[in-house]
Amino acid sequence: MSLPQLLTPGAAEAQLAAVMGVALALRREGRDEQALPILGQLATLHPGRADVRLAHVAALGDYGRTLDALAQLVSIKQMGATPALMAAIQTQAEAGVAKFNLHLARNEPADAERFAAALVDLLPQNQAMLQAAASCNLALGRPVEALRYAQAMLATDPQNRAAQTMVADLLHAMGDIGREIDLRVALALNPSPDSPALLVLRDLHDAAGLILCRPLTPQTRAQLDHVLAVAQALEVGVPPATDWEAWATHYRVLLEALDMDLALRAPATARETGKLEMMSAASEALDWKKLRAKADRLGAKAIFFAAADEAYVDLYARWYALSVRRYADVPFLVVIHVIGGRGQLQRIASTVGVEDERLVFTADAFEAGAVTTRCYDAPPKGLIEKPVAHLQCVRFQRLGALLAKLERPVFVSDIDIILQRGVADLLDAQGHVDLVLNENELTFNPGSRLTANLLLVNPTEHGRAFVAALAAYLDEMLTRPTVTRWIDQVGLTLARHNLRAHAPAAKIGYFNTRSDINNVMYPSFQEHPFRFLSLFHGFDTSSLEHDPRVLGEAQDAA
Repeated sequence: MSLPQLLTPGAAEAQLAAVMGVALALRREGRDEQALPILGQLATLHPGRADVRLAHVAALGDYGRTLDALAQLVSIKQMGATPALMAAIQTQAEAGVAKFNLHLARNEPADAERFAAALVDLLPQNQAMLQAAASCNLALGRPVEALRYAQAMLATDPQNRAAQTMVADLLHAMGDIGREIDLRVALALNPSPDSPALLVLRDLHDAAGLILCRPLTPQTRAQLDHVLAVAQALEVGVPPATDWEAWATHYRVLLEALDMDLALRAPATARETGKLEMMSAASEALDWKKLRAKADRLGAKAIFFAAADEAYVDLYARWYALSVRRYADVPFLVVIHVIGGRGQLQRIASTVGVEDERLVFTADAFEAGAVTTRCYDAPPKGLIEKPVAHLQCVRFQRLGALLAKLERPVFVSDIDIILQRGVADLLDAQGHVDLVLNENELTFNPGSRLTANLLLVNPTEHGRAFVAALAAYLDEMLTRPTVTRWIDQVGLTLARHNLRAHAPAAKIGYFNTRSDINNVMYPSFQEHPFRFLSLFHGFDTSSLEHDPRVLGEAQDAA
């Protein structure tokens, strides 16, 4: 048997031309299905022949196999650029973009992403394609892949602020807050030349918040000081009496609240308790000594403490007291502090209408009209006529005395909150910590990270130190010309930093926000899983009146 003779170069070329001729003839007849296998085989046998491979690419594209055509072009590019190759790239890239857009229009992000990825492989420095691929992966919940494309955008254009912002957003989504802080701070400190000063102020605020919602390190403290110094020096020219001015004021007072020298000052060892009027629900006059004796006699294991002005006491105190009386499964005292109610406690207690020896009222001589500090909320509220910040902070300013005099764990809360099940298990589980905070991990705003609607403080050295630092900070901030309406929650965040700085061994616990306390708003009473239900502003209190679930009456009947 004889071996086949090798073809001469000329004969091989003639054979290739003949087979190519057949394939191209089939193409001219519209028979791409028959032509494609021939061209594919020729491209495999002749990988160094760009003309053969480009003929295969053209057939793939005409047959609708755009992704395969794009993949082939990626390989052919390694052979060097030619006019024919560039023309093919333009043709197939345009087809790929068209199919990408078609899938986007059909809300088919997975299919769109396949084309975006293929186009990036072919055109790796094309910012539009990188952006498209990153966006698709972001929509598909693939942050790692999206981050890869966004970082490629920055590699080709380090000044691309859209890419920098996307990288920061993706780092946030992946929980890499440390790297996100570095990027957000860099963005805030180096705004684009055409950025309005108000937006620069907002970005500085957000960068500061991101830092403060994490434990401080020497590096992040230095970053924070830099951000705050730039914010303080920034001139924000906005038209007066406009929404722009309202937003500028909102961010300005929030940033002014971040007085780190004040916030990190060592807490005082003792604090004046102030003059209070005290009375039991049965109109028995009390003082600290008698209140302590009552707590001892009742064997109180916990104190439930809320403070509000008379208007809020009228709205919520009855439900607050009744819910604790119904559900508390440990001996307790309820202490309701009426802000500005001194001399009126007997009338106010009668209005609340809950007669129970475990209920106590206290009051001070606060005069809302004497407050000169201007309190600002975010637009559209803006300047608030009522001294809301002062009213919200009273419970934290009075908390230290309650801890020191009664030496029991204290649940300090908004008065518009109701207990919905027992607390014995919670007290046991958190008995080893100094305090328990309500942290909303979805926000990185220092004015909302720690929600002031519920706090548990144990009568430990570190628990008292936290309260002392918080009260000292609030005392000072409430004397300044302006204050944010969220100063109580800013104070909680800064007091946590104070505790970490001065008592690193302190133990902080956190409420379960899926079962202990709600950080979502309910418009009216409905089934819920929470131990404490915070009613929040705007809650329809009439929905409490005739619903047996509120105080467990339906369960009792069953």
